[in-house]
Amino acid sequence: MAAQPSGAGREASDGASPAPAHGDLAGALESLAFSLSPDEGVGLRAERDRLARLWRGVRARATEPRAPLLVVVAGGSGAGKSTTVNTLAGIRVAETGVVRPTTRTPTLACHPEDRAWFTDDRVLPDLVRVAGDAPLATSARALRVVVSEALPRGAALLDTPDVDSVEVANHALAEEALDAADAWLWLVTARSYADEVGMGYLRRARERQALLAVALTQVREEERAEVADDLDRRLAEEGLAPALRAVVPHAVVEEGALPATAVADLSGWLADLAPTDRRVQTRQAALAGLRTALPRELAGLLAAVEREERRAARLAREAAAPFDEVATRLGAELEEGLPLRAEVLERWRRLVGGSETLLKVQTAAGRLGEALRSRLGQPAADPEHVQAEVGGEVARLVRELLADAGRSSRAALEADPAGQAVLESDPSLRGAPAGREAAIERLVDGWQARIAALVEEVGGPRKARARRLSTALNAVATSAILVLFSVSGGLTGGEVGIAAGAAAGSQWLLVKLFGEQEVRRLLTATREDLLARVEELTAAERARVTEAVAALAPPAEAVAVLRTHVEGS
Repeated sequence: MAAQPSGAGREASDGASPAPAHGDLAGALESLAFSLSPDEGVGLRAERDRLARLWRGVRARATEPRAPLLVVVAGGSGAGKSTTVNTLAGIRVAETGVVRPTTRTPTLACHPEDRAWFTDDRVLPDLVRVAGDAPLATSARALRVVVSEALPRGAALLDTPDVDSVEVANHALAEEALDAADAWLWLVTARSYADEVGMGYLRRARERQALLAVALTQVREEERAEVADDLDRRLAEEGLAPALRAVVPHAVVEEGALPATAVADLSGWLADLAPTDRRVQTRQAALAGLRTALPRELAGLLAAVEREERRAARLAREAAAPFDEVATRLGAELEEGLPLRAEVLERWRRLVGGSETLLKVQTAAGRLGEALRSRLGQPAADPEHVQAEVGGEVARLVRELLADAGRSSRAALEADPAGQAVLESDPSLRGAPAGREAAIERLVDGWQARIAALVEEVGGPRKARARRLSTALNAVATSAILVLFSVSGGLTGGEVGIAAGAAAGSQWLLVKLFGEQEVRRLLTATREDLLARVEELTAAERARVTEAVAALAPPAEAVAVLRTHVEGS
C-alpha cells in the first residue's frame, strides 16, 4: 500500500535527508528588499522569492523521499500540454482550446490514493488548493487537484501555464511548478522545438540534472524523421540527454484528448517512475541536482546584493561628506573674525582698559584686584552680557553650517535614484532634525561652562587672585574667548580699533594672571573643546543620514548566508 501523507501511518523517511542549512537561506533571501536597486528591484525581488521557495521546497521534499513524484508537464504556447495530460489521465482534467493561454490555473492530476499528498503544503505551498469542479476566485493563485484511476499510484502530472506566456502571472506560475518538479515532461512542436526561450529552460534542466523527458507533439508522419532527427541534434549540441525522447503523432483531438496510443511511450515512462524504489531514486537525484545547481542560480542574486552594498557605501559616503567639513569650516569662520557688535566691544574695552591705560596699571596683585573691582562694578560692563553675545554668534555659525551641510547631503541623495529611495523611506531627512536648536543651545552653554572650569584648572596658584574678585572669573573667561577669536569680523574703520583694544586688554589681563605659557594652554584647550563639541553634534546629524542608508542596505547576516551558499564555504 502507498505511503500516507502527514499524520498517522506516514512512513518514516529514508534515503534522502534534508540539506544542511548553512544558515537560514530562505529567511536570508526574504530579508533582501533591494530597495537600493530601483531600476532592477521588481525583477530581483521576484527572483529572490523564487529561490526562497525553491530552497524551502528542496528541504520539504527531502523529508518525504517516498512521496509520489511530481511530473511537471511544461512547454511553450500551443505545445499540447493540457491535451497530453487529459490523454494520460484518461479523463478531461484540463481545459484545451485554441485561445492562448488556455491554462491559467495549474491542474494536478493524480491517482485517488495519492490525493492527500498534494492537498497539504509539501509542494507549491503558496497555491490555494481547490477541488477539480470547484469555482475559482478571480484573483486566486490556486492549484486545481483532480484524480484519475488511469494514472499510476506514485506519479502525478501537473499541467502548467505556458513558459512563454505574455501574462506575467502565468509565466511566474510555470516557474514555480518547474522549481517543484521531481521530473520534467517537456513538450515541443515542430515549429517551436528550436525556440530560444524553450532551450533556456532545457539548459536549466541540464544544470539541475533533472530527470527529463522531451516529447515532440503534433508531428505529421511525413515530417517525423526530419524533425525528430533535428531535435536530437539540437539537444545533443546543448549537452542534453533526455531519459525519454518521444514523438506524439498528429491526431484528431476529441473531448480534449488524443487516442491513448498516441501517448503510449509517455504512459509507459510514467508507469516506470511510480514504484517506491524508483521514486526514492528519482527524488534523491532531483534534490541532489538542485543543490548542485543552487549556487549558480544564487550567483546572480549575490552579484546584485554586492552591487547594493557598494551603492550603499557610496551613498553613505557622499551624503556624510558635507557633515565631515562642519568643524573645519567653523574653525576657519572663527579665525576670520567673530562679528560682535561694536558697542559690546566698546564696553568691554572700557572694562579691561585700552592699551595706553594698561601700560600705566601696576601689576601687583592688590592693585590689579582694585582695578578690576572698580571696573567690573560698572553695570554697563557685564561680562555675562558679552558672553551671551559671543554665544549667540557661535550658535548662529553652527546653525548655518549644519543647515548648509544638510542641504548638500540631501542634494547628494536626490541626485541618485537609490538616494531618492532613502529619502522616500525616511522623509524626515528632507528637513532639520527635531531638537537641533536645543542641541546647539546645550553645546554653547556647555562650552562656556567648560571655559570657566579651564580658567580655574589652568590658573593654578594664581587663580586665588581672581577668586578674591566677585565677578573676576567671568571676566577672565570672557577675555579668553575674545583673545581666542579675532573679533574684527564685519567691523570697519574705528570699530576695528575698538576690537583690537578689547582683544589687547583681554590678553593683558590673562597674561598678568596666568603667564604666557598657561595662557597658550588655556586658549588651545578652549578651541579644542568647542570644535570637539561641534564634531559631536555633527556626528549625530551625520549618523542620522548614514543610518537611513544602512537601513535600506542588504543585511550583513543575509549577505553572509548567501555568499556561503554561492561560494560553498
